[in-house]
Amino acid sequence: MKLSVLAFLLVALFAMLAQADLQDEIDQAMKKFCGGIKVTKPSKNQVFSNPKKVKVTVTRQPDAQAKVINGIDIYSIDSKGKATYLGTPWKGSYSLNKVATLTVDLTKAPKVKFPSQFEFRVWVHNKAGPDCTLMSKVFKVKSSSHSNAAEDEAIANMDSNIDNGCFGIDISKPALGEHVSASKKFAVQVDRDGASQVETITGLELFRVDLDSREPVKVKDSWSDKSSLRHSFNFKEKVVNPESNSAYFYKVTGTTEDNDECHFFSHPFYVDA
Repeated sequence: MKLSVLAFLLVALFAMLAQADLQDEIDQAMKKFCGGIKVTKPSKNQVFSNPKKVKVTVTRQPDAQAKVINGIDIYSIDSKGKATYLGTPWKGSYSLNKVATLTVDLTKAPKVKFPSQFEFRVWVHNKAGPDCTLMSKVFKVKSSSHSNAAEDEAIANMDSNIDNGCFGIDISKPALGEHVSASKKFAVQVDRDGASQVETITGLELFRVDLDSREPVKVKDSWSDKSSLRHSFNFKEKVVNPESNSAYFYKVTGTTEDNDECHFFSHPFYVDA
């Protein structure tokens, strides 16, 4: 029985190491084949008045592997920070030397609505190796160049956090209203949408809210470091001596490629003594 348990633990350990090695290989391959290329336009918070003529610029260093742009996807970002894929308004084969600037007609994407906040996903093809996907900065588009007070007001009132790329992060565990036990560790999971511009998680803070006063109080720094966030971040937590008549929630801190700091909050949950 002991040998069986030991064998199981060894298999699990080797599986974890193999997964880590595989992720390292993927990271190295992406760095090799997708390094040196970048979407430099649209700039952050740029406003376009003609949705049929939105320009996107991609730059490439001379030694970069990726060389052919073959597709540009468009995402809309709603007021809650949810990114929705709308389609691929540009398809082709454009050789990328040092700089490429393409004009994209957003009206070719089905269900597109204006005014709104958007971001591009640019596909760059490699003859050998993986294709690369690059995300643009968040930009805004009006329906036309004609003066429209309602559209101007809507553009002005759009969330600056979304402009900074602070969206697409969800704390899925603990779930809304979930009861966890103080006697054992529970899972904390942070999920990243593929369209999110948050690349790194730097902090996880636990807060308590008294259900009578509704005042939040910081309990502790659960985790503080710097970890790349590709798909999800997982952490095991244990709350010692939980307060009665209280709910708990997490504050997650992360940074974008431009080092803009972002904050996200979990749903409230309960810790049972």
